[in-house]
Parts: sequence; structure tokens; C-alpha cells
Amino acid sequence: MPELSDVDGLPLAPESLQMLAYLRKRSSEMDAAGIRTRIAAAARDLEEGVAGINAVEARSRPFEGKWTIAEVVDHISQTNVRGAEELRHLLEGRRPPYPPVYEALRSGAGQWAPWNLLVEELGASHRALLDALNGAPDAPPDASSPTVRTVMVALRKDPNGKQIPQLFFAELNWKEYALAQRLHLLDHRRQIKELRAASPAPARP
Repeated sequence: MPELSDVDGLPLAPESLQMLAYLRKRSSEMDAAGIRTRIAAAARDLEEGVAGINAVEARSRPFEGKWTIAEVVDHISQTNVRGAEELRHLLEGRRPPYPPVYEALRSGAGQWAPWNLLVEELGASHRALLDALNGAPDAPPDASSPTVRTVMVALRKDPNGKQIPQLFFAELNWKEYALAQRLHLLDHRRQIKELRAASPAPARP
């Protein structure tokens, strides 16, 4: 079996291999209802996390060159919608026909759309993701089940101990792909908490 590599041709770091092993192990252990429940809990936590944020705080940019909370929320919504679409294809026995959902997917609305609209769209995108799993079978995917080419991002340590992202492609079945969506939500929930902690105290109306 060839050595797995990232988008730069480098071997996968232990953190990336651990992520793949986690998805494969957990997907084999969990039924469809359990996966859906875990995604729903992650989505609820994320929505609760943005509920107390106002428009000024959402567009604050505490780290130069990094996303704002509004841009993060837009990214999550866009990714959820594409993820739901790909899940529907997989559950209907087809390989998704479109390019992969790239890791920096955004619409641009995070820079100008009203904050309350972005929050509403986040909730709608979560519902779309969960709806795509309605009626999903409990039987595990087999060797003939379709997979989707997925962009994965894992944080690894460079020689100086700094955490940097490693990007790589993986072929995931529907259960693995659904659990990857949950990891995506958890990762951005952490990011939003870090942005809030670094932002100036928000102005309240």
C-alpha cells in the first residue's frame, strides 16, 4: 500500500493519521442515529456559541490576515450545504460528481451580509446537513459503496513545536464523511471561542 501523503507530497503526520483512524474506527462502531445525534449536538453547541455575539463583535478582526467570526460562520454554512449535497449522493449510491469541498469555502457574504442573516443561514445549513441523514441505513458501507474525495485538515507540529495545518485528500464513505462534518463543526466552534477571547469587549446597544 503506498504511503499516504499530503497536498505537497509529504508523508502524513501522526496527527493526520490519527484523524483518519478515528473516522474509520468510530464509523464502524456507530449506527446512523448515533452519528446524526452527535452532529446535532455539535451543531446546537455552535449555534449557542454565536447566539450572544453582536454584529460589531462578529466583524472584529483580532488577528490580522485571519477570518472574522462572521466569515467563519459563512464558511460553516457554505460547507454544510455542500456536505449535505454530497451525503445525499452517497446515500443514494452515487459518487458525488462535483469538485471536493475545499477547506476555505466561503461565499463572501461574511464581509457584508447582516449578521442576523448569517446566523439564520447557519441554523438552516445545520438542518440541511441533518435532513440529509434522515433514513440513512444502519448497515455499514461495504467495498462496493461509493466514496467521496474529501479535503482533510489536521493540525500538526512543525520542528519548532508550532501547530500548522496539514492538508490531504481522503476517500471517505458516507459514515466517515458524516463524522468528518462533525469534526469540522467542533473545530470551528473552538476557533470562534478563540476569536471572542481575543476581541475587544463588544459594544452593546
